Amino acid sequence: MNDMHDHASRKTQILFSLLLITGIILPGVQAAGIPGDEVTIFTAEEGAYAYGIVDSGNILISEIYPDSDEPGWVKLYRYNISRASIVTLPAGNPDGINMDICGDTIIWAEITEKNDFSGPEITLNIYPDREDMPMEIPDKFKSVSDLKLVNGNVVITGRDSFMLNSGSGMSDIYIYYPDEKRLIHQEIPGRQGSVSASGDYIVFQDDRYGQMKNTVHIMNLKNSVSWQIGDEKNGVFSSPDISGEKVVYRFDEDFGSFLKEEVSQQLLLTEISTNKTKIIASPGARISEPKIDGDNIVWSDRRYKEHYKIWLYDLNEERETLVAVTGNEYPGAVEISGSTVMWSDFVDGRSTLKIREMSSLKASDSDPLYTETTQQNSENKGINDQDKYPAERKSGTSLELSLVAVISGLVLIAGKRY
Repeated sequence: MNDMHDHASRKTQILFSLLLITGIILPGVQAAGIPGDEVTIFTAEEGAYAYGIVDSGNILISEIYPDSDEPGWVKLYRYNISRASIVTLPAGNPDGINMDICGDTIIWAEITEKNDFSGPEITLNIYPDREDMPMEIPDKFKSVSDLKLVNGNVVITGRDSFMLNSGSGMSDIYIYYPDEKRLIHQEIPGRQGSVSASGDYIVFQDDRYGQMKNTVHIMNLKNSVSWQIGDEKNGVFSSPDISGEKVVYRFDEDFGSFLKEEVSQQLLLTEISTNKTKIIASPGARISEPKIDGDNIVWSDRRYKEHYKIWLYDLNEERETLVAVTGNEYPGAVEISGSTVMWSDFVDGRSTLKIREMSSLKASDSDPLYTETTQQNSENKGINDQDKYPAERKSGTSLELSLVAVISGLVLIAGKRY
């Protein structure tokens, strides 16, 4: 009798141990390779909009309340990711859009209204973390459309006068060198915009060929030599971003598609050193402005006619990974720095900024939609390749089922043995 009781007790212990192993192993397998949770870092006041830029663990946030029935306002904040802390910056009247952050240094455009007919005057403020107050760039502007910090210098796109018939009256690129307090005006045809900078290069789009014929160009800051990516006869090239010698941008072979509901755009990458181009994504939908940092590219699109989704493409893995599904009916601003992806979203009617840490993500272990890249080399030619659409892929499931089968088998064996 005691032997039977011992056998039953021993059987119960084995079954409990195996179930415990199941409870420990399976959640661990399921969690392996999964990126961090979505974290809402900022929620704007009702009626206001949030916009952010991330770099090296810091996020520059602007909260913009439009000037409608009530006076509008803009507030700037610095958010530190590791400390989850936020501080208000000493900004008077920023425009809320033209700003940048590089490490601990921030720059923004400050608007000063004038009482004469010359219009507002824009001052550029540089704010290092170690300083109490921002430092003003002595040169004033009449309009600014882009601001970028690179190698301690400032890349400015804008106008320094209202004279539309002069070169300095267009939206041109200027480089300000703070150590020398010197401003250099780059003489480039057309009007520039969507400027990005990395190392010795800047990339930009301009309209030198006319409206709805934007092209992307690269400039070497060492010698001010610039050249064009792609053939303007094949489509529109726009929204470039750069990291090292990798340039990502949007390509649209339907010149007027931004006016249409249905649009098929491609996301392309060009290596400066080789001048080779490949397709990163061809989702058959509208694509937001892409961003790149190192070997990771992020953007949003609406390929399934639902809300916009945030995607990450790993150049090493050559895989596309779903980061998040937004509540937006319009493409939100997406940013990346290191393993941190940030995007704008709407939650319960409020504008929010969210982040997700992707450092633990492996494309082979993830549970999103994915697509293998389609590659095509080109030398300053338009891209027109067959689309590659993603397919659903459930990862970890087969491994979990295998473990369940093994453990169930062990339970049965243990039952028969005892």
